[in-house]
Amino acid sequence: MILCSSSTCTADTFENAMSKISAAGFKDIDLLAINTWAHINPAVLAADYDNTVAHAEAVLKKNNLTMRAMNIGLSKQMHDRSKESVAGNLKELEALCKFMNYFGAANAALQPLQKDPSRSAEDVLKDSVDSLEEYYECTRKYGIALGLELHVNSPFESLEAAKYVYERIPGATIVFDPTHYISMGLKLEDSEFVIDKAVHVHIRDAGPGQLQARMGEGTVDFEWIVSKLKARGYNGHFSIEYLHNNDWDALTEAVKLREKLNELM
Repeated sequence: MILCSSSTCTADTFENAMSKISAAGFKDIDLLAINTWAHINPAVLAADYDNTVAHAEAVLKKNNLTMRAMNIGLSKQMHDRSKESVAGNLKELEALCKFMNYFGAANAALQPLQKDPSRSAEDVLKDSVDSLEEYYECTRKYGIALGLELHVNSPFESLEAAKYVYERIPGATIVFDPTHYISMGLKLEDSEFVIDKAVHVHIRDAGPGQLQARMGEGTVDFEWIVSKLKARGYNGHFSIEYLHNNDWDALTEAVKLREKLNELM
């Protein structure tokens, strides 16, 4: 199933974002709930669960949209292992799991947030994976397939970091988003080994030095991505994750990519 990420409309309120995505012809969405960015704030959800659910339900129903997945980022850094931060993140994650259960969404991408330049990369990665183990344990209880996003500028941006995750957590699952590797100048094929662990896919055009590009202006081989996932038996969602920017309209490019994916599928 092809989803539209609400990342296309992060400059808009939740209400306006859903209206625009619906008007663009999408019926299924991947909803952002990343820290204080957009469109659901995990801390607010944990503190005021019932009202947040009621509001989200009304907005989705009004715009004839179904939430199939979420893109989540918790308030505290994964590598912050202080007792207070660990407890706060797990509280938010549990609220997000209940939220997804309520709406019937079974997939979540985890945005791992930032590095810590004041510490060694190895220690930051180790602490982040310690947290990740707890997050997998939490989401499993709710039947949520959690995928770690191997995000540029995060503790998990390198291929070596991904391999370390797999060594520490053999059952680890990820979001396959090759644009992060492509933007760092790596070949698409270099990321192939992570596909077997994919429970979700983020997709857009991109190129070296460009985390995203307008359709046709990047170097992403969409046919390769679709064929490799199909060969490995992937039957999950494809979330079009163009990001709002001030240079061109992300939602317009998302519609173009939807047409391309429909051709390939």
